[in-house]
Amino acid sequence: MLMQYFSTAQLLRSCSHLRPISGMDPTNTITLIKKCIPSLDGTHHKGQAGRIGVVGGSLEYTGAPYYAGMSALKVGADLVHIFCTTPAATVIKSYSPELIVHPLLDTINPLNEISLWVERLHVMVIGPGLGRDAKILRVISELIKLIGSKKIPLIIDADGLYLITQNPELVKDFSSPVILTPNKIEYERLINKLGETGFTALGKNITILQKGETDELISSNSELKWKYNTGGSGRRCGGQGDLLSGSIATFLHWTLASSDKLDIGETNKELLASSISCFAASALIRLCNSKAFHEKGRSMLATDMIEHIHGAFQDLYGE
Repeated sequence: MLMQYFSTAQLLRSCSHLRPISGMDPTNTITLIKKCIPSLDGTHHKGQAGRIGVVGGSLEYTGAPYYAGMSALKVGADLVHIFCTTPAATVIKSYSPELIVHPLLDTINPLNEISLWVERLHVMVIGPGLGRDAKILRVISELIKLIGSKKIPLIIDADGLYLITQNPELVKDFSSPVILTPNKIEYERLINKLGETGFTALGKNITILQKGETDELISSNSELKWKYNTGGSGRRCGGQGDLLSGSIATFLHWTLASSDKLDIGETNKELLASSISCFAASALIRLCNSKAFHEKGRSMLATDMIEHIHGAFQDLYGE
C-alpha cells in the first residue's frame, strides 16, 4: 500500500510531542517560519528573495547541483549560481535555463574569479556533486576561508562533509552560520574525528542536521534540539539530500533577513534562524517525498519530488 501524504494539521498533530525550539511547539515554529517568508506584494526587487550559490558538479556528478539549485528556486529564491568544473557545466546548463552556471573550479585561478561573485550571494551551499579530486578540494578549502571572511552563511553537504571531516578547522569559529547536513554514516565519521568534545569544539555558529528516517538537529551550543519523522517514505532514491540543502539555503536567507521577528528570549538568533530553516526544509522535503511516493511508489525519483515543492509549500506555509 502506498504511503499517504499529510496535511498541515496532520503534520502538526503527529509531531506535537517534539520540541523543535526550546519552549515552543511545532505550531509556533511554523508560525515563525511564515513570518519570515517574503510577501508576494510586488514591493521586492529581483534578488531580494535570495541569491544562492551552489558549489559542486563534476564529470561524474551533474545531477546533485541541479537538484540543490532547483529546490532553492522552487522554494522561492530569485537567483541560483552554480560553481562547477568545466566538464560539468554544459550538462548542468542543459538541465535548466534558470540556473546560472560558472565552470570555474578547475580554472587556473579559480578563487580570483569566484570571489567576484561570492560577495553578491546571500547563502552558499558546498558539496552537491563535488567529487573528491584533491586539487578541487584544495580550492574548496580556500573558498571556505573566503566565505568566512565575507561572513556569508554556509551549508555543507555530501563531499563537502568529506572535506570537513578531514579538516574540521575549516569551519571552526566561523563568523557566520554554518549548517552541516550529514547522513548517518557521515555523522558517525565526523563525530569520530572530533572526539569527546564533539561539535562544541567547532565554535558557536554550527548547526548539525542529521538526515535519516528521523531528521535530528542539534546546535553547537546544545541549546537547540529537535527530532522530526513525519512524512517521507521508504524510497531512498538519490538526490533527496540535495533537495534538502537547496531548500535550507532559501529558508536560511529569509530567516536571517527577518531575524528581528525571531524574538525568542536569549537564544542566539543566528542559531535560531538555522534551526528554524532546517525544520522548514525538513518538513517541506519530507512532505514532497510523501506526495511523490503516493503517486509513483517504487519508481519515484527526486525529479518527481521537485514537482511537489509548490504544493507542499502551500500545505505547510500558505502562498
